[in-house]
Amino acid sequence: MRKTLLQPAEVYVYKDDWIHSRKDGFEFEIARKESFLSLKVQKKDSEYNYTFLTSDRNAIPIKYDSRFVYTATIKGNVSDSLDVQLIVKGTGEGKQITSQYIGMDVEKILSFPANVNNLELMLRVSGTGEANIEEVSISCYDAPLKDIEQSIYDLNDEADYLVLTNVYPEKNNLYRNMFVHRRAELYQENGASVDIFRLNAKETSLAYYKFNNTFVLSGGKEELTNVLNAKKYKKILIHFVDHHMIEAIEASQAAKTPILIWIHGVETEKWYRRWFNFSGDAAALEKTLASIKENKKRTDFMKSVYESKTLNIKFIFVSKWFKEAVAEADTNAFVEDYSIIHNVVDDKMFDYVPKDANQRKKILSIRPFASHKYANDLSVKAILALSKKDYFEEFEFNIYGHGVLFDTTLEPIKHFSNVHIHNYFLPQTEIAKLHKEHGIFLCPTRLDSQGVSMCEAMSSGLIPITNGVTAIPEFVDDECGCLAGREDSQGLADAIDFLYHHPEEFQKKSHEAAKRMRKQCSIEKVINEELAEIYH
Repeated sequence: MRKTLLQPAEVYVYKDDWIHSRKDGFEFEIARKESFLSLKVQKKDSEYNYTFLTSDRNAIPIKYDSRFVYTATIKGNVSDSLDVQLIVKGTGEGKQITSQYIGMDVEKILSFPANVNNLELMLRVSGTGEANIEEVSISCYDAPLKDIEQSIYDLNDEADYLVLTNVYPEKNNLYRNMFVHRRAELYQENGASVDIFRLNAKETSLAYYKFNNTFVLSGGKEELTNVLNAKKYKKILIHFVDHHMIEAIEASQAAKTPILIWIHGVETEKWYRRWFNFSGDAAALEKTLASIKENKKRTDFMKSVYESKTLNIKFIFVSKWFKEAVAEADTNAFVEDYSIIHNVVDDKMFDYVPKDANQRKKILSIRPFASHKYANDLSVKAILALSKKDYFEEFEFNIYGHGVLFDTTLEPIKHFSNVHIHNYFLPQTEIAKLHKEHGIFLCPTRLDSQGVSMCEAMSSGLIPITNGVTAIPEFVDDECGCLAGREDSQGLADAIDFLYHHPEEFQKKSHEAAKRMRKQCSIEKVINEELAEIYH
């Protein structure tokens, strides 16, 4: 593995001259330390989602010369829900022409139009927490773009397989297809070296970063085609396939390379599967009608992929229900070459320790709040129902999550002293620790092809309290969990009530939940099945 890129001709470092001059719902403490810039940020007003820091040095901007290649990076650490991104603005004749966004610890090639002649920098800040910014810099290379890109590819030149996906975790965004990252780690631990390519069709230049021990490339269709032309992979492994991915592959020298496509959910569903996200006002109706047209394009595309005779594709579905009741039904297609392999659950990280009966009173919820599909509103209604019980104060609820629905959804229960609300996500190691402290995992749903976070909690011995809809019954039954009916918040509350009054059943179900996950979704079982497909 090559450890460094080509050496830049010049590096411009922005270290200690950042200022916050806006009064827009955020409070800042900015301290300039010897080796880093320390930020303490408090979001004070929910009306504002983000703010900016600007650099005094922008008064003397960097001259941009299209004969050279420029890269930009921001390096450091953040805590809690804080997110810090670098924005590089391309300006000409005193006006902003375009801009590039760079996430923490990402290095990105800057691609700007010919009429850009200056570069200016800003930091986009959102959320609450602390950050230590170690470096903000622009590097200038006196070398052809092709050579710079090749030097990036060579940073992981032993990779035999390409994992291609739409999003991937970064330091500030841990829950962006984390399950894809965990797969990549396990492949590498078992001898299969991989690159990751994160495709965003709106991108126009190549970026790269390391997340834990995985090497990640990022860019648009052209960048993906360039990678496939430059690196000869044995197989392409796709999660959340779209037409941009297929078009980039078809345009490359890898059009005959074997492809494995995992089908997870939204990429193959008819629009009405997500009825719960639609509201009745006129603006929402107009948006819905537009989404129906886009959905038809997507399902027509998936039908063409399922029935493709030009590409060498095999499909992997994470549940039998999803293949038959959704993927084939919604696209009116028949998938010939496929396997059913569940999403992997790390039963070593999420290990089972027998639960004390008192842990049935400690209830954990870790869910995104970006869509109504996660049914967090049913959790709220269940807690409100339980609040009428004379033993309610014996419970402790810990709710973790993030998303646009977070504040409004949890408003009815935030006044309870035994309901603790945490507006951020956690790394898996911290989730595993929380599993040890709790006994019940409250995870209602309206649509799931599996429910990975639920399965991880079961692996740790937590009892899932969920709805017996879609694919959930393939993973949970009455022996190891509690299944309420569709939209049945009272059923969720009744399940918790039952476990409260039957501690011996709680301990029995806990043991069975951990046992089932090891039989059905363990690392050994799932990764061996997937590696067999990869090596085949």
